[in-house]
Amino acid sequence: MALFSLILVLMAERMRLVAAHFQFEPLFERYRAWMFDDEALRGGLKMALALALPAALVWLAQQLLTGVWFGVFHLALWVGVGLVLFGHEPLRQRFRGYLRSACRGDTQSCYHHADSLDESDRIQASSEDELGQKMGQLAAWLNYRYYAAVALYFVLLGPAAATFYCTVRAYHDHFTEADCRRPMVSLLMRLLDWIPVRIVALGFALSGHFSKAVPVLIPKVLDPMAEPRAMISEVALAAEEIPETSGEPVCVQPTLALLKLAKRNFILLLVVVSLLTIFGVIN
Repeated sequence: MALFSLILVLMAERMRLVAAHFQFEPLFERYRAWMFDDEALRGGLKMALALALPAALVWLAQQLLTGVWFGVFHLALWVGVGLVLFGHEPLRQRFRGYLRSACRGDTQSCYHHADSLDESDRIQASSEDELGQKMGQLAAWLNYRYYAAVALYFVLLGPAAATFYCTVRAYHDHFTEADCRRPMVSLLMRLLDWIPVRIVALGFALSGHFSKAVPVLIPKVLDPMAEPRAMISEVALAAEEIPETSGEPVCVQPTLALLKLAKRNFILLLVVVSLLTIFGVIN
């Protein structure tokens, strides 16, 4: 069920079969407008309710649909939730905008698109090569947060757990962008990232230059307080050899190299999930 649902979701996402207003970000904005405002979410009870409600509804639907009509509705729920959680067309469009600007040689536009991809942490780069490296690290981080981590929760713990992760991530990013202190959300985000980020960082090492990545990976993995973003960014940069000469502009070469590494890592994740499913570890 888990592997089959994930494959269907990824195929549909790649073919852009899901309308923009049914993807996660627009739905979350409507949910946030419907729920308590930011001031009301200072209270722990209301914050916990806002974080848990979407996942609780998905879990309840799972229980009600289990075994109904030979499991067809249960499968439809998995696929439907997956399509929402993995649909990030606005993010893809902003990333494509950066690549198009880089190919045109429009450095100023590159910085604009880079900031739009990560409004919580403005990219500071003194050269095109440094901009390309930072954008490559950002691509690896976004691939982890929006795809790899969600896939791990989706496959290992089900759509309700993946929904909870995405809801916490969305509120965390919203509060960071709005410069609102919500310690509960920050702590929960770190806890939810603790295991997945180490799995994905190990995958980067296995998908790239293992001998170069290991000296960076081991201290990060053994440090219980290591920042997830720093772990992903530094291990990814160490694991992938940046080409010195290529047909692409300088500020694109490192970005594309690290993006290819992220894609190889995601394929490795799918292969591992397939093997675990074959041997009955995941049903």
